[in-house]
Amino acid sequence: MVASVGLKRRVLRDDVVEHIVDSILNGYLKPGDKIIETRISRELQVSQGAVREAIRDLTARGFVETEPYKGSRVKILSSGELYEYYAVRSELEPLALGWGFELNRIDVDKLADAVERMFSGVEEKDMTVVGQADLDFHRTIMECSGNGSLVRSWEVLANDYWMFSLAKEHFEKGMDLSVHAREHLKIVEAINIGELELMKELLKDHFSL
Repeated sequence: MVASVGLKRRVLRDDVVEHIVDSILNGYLKPGDKIIETRISRELQVSQGAVREAIRDLTARGFVETEPYKGSRVKILSSGELYEYYAVRSELEPLALGWGFELNRIDVDKLADAVERMFSGVEEKDMTVVGQADLDFHRTIMECSGNGSLVRSWEVLANDYWMFSLAKEHFEKGMDLSVHAREHLKIVEAINIGELELMKELLKDHFSL
C-alpha cells in the first residue's frame, strides 16, 4: 500500500510539472507571473503538496524562482544570467562535439532532421516547433560525447526554459529566426566534411551575444 501511494504522488507531481511547463511555453503564464498553488490544485484536482513538489522541481530546472514569504513566480530572463548561460554552453558543447567526433558517434541524420524541423517551425511561425528542434539539436550534440557526466552538466542548465523563451521573445520582436536555423545548418555541413575545428568554431560562435 505504501509503495502504491508513493507511485501515485510521483505521477501527480510529474503531471503538475507538465501542466505548468506547458502554461509557460504557451504563454498562459508569463515571466514574473505568480504561481498560485491553490489555483493549480483546483484546476488539476490534486493536493497542494503535489503542486509544491512540482514547483520545487521547476525551481531546480530554472523555470521558476521562489522567494521566502513572497511565493513562486515564473522566472524572468536577465541579460546577466543569459550571458552566463551561453558562456557555459559555449564550453560544454564544443567539448562534447570534439569527443563525439573522435569516437565517430555524431548522429548527422538526427542533427539534420532537427535543422529541417527548425526551418519548418520558422516558416510556420511556430515557436514551440523551433524551440523543440533547437533543444533536440543541441541534446544530440551532447549525447554524442558518450559521457554521462557531461550530459548531466548540460541538462541542469534549464535549456528547455531558455530555448523556448528566447524563441518566443525573438518571434515577438520580429527577428528573423531563419538566420538562427542557418547557423545550425552550417554546423551540420562542417560535420559532413569532417572539419573538426570549423564545426567547433561555428558552434562556439553560435553562442556569441
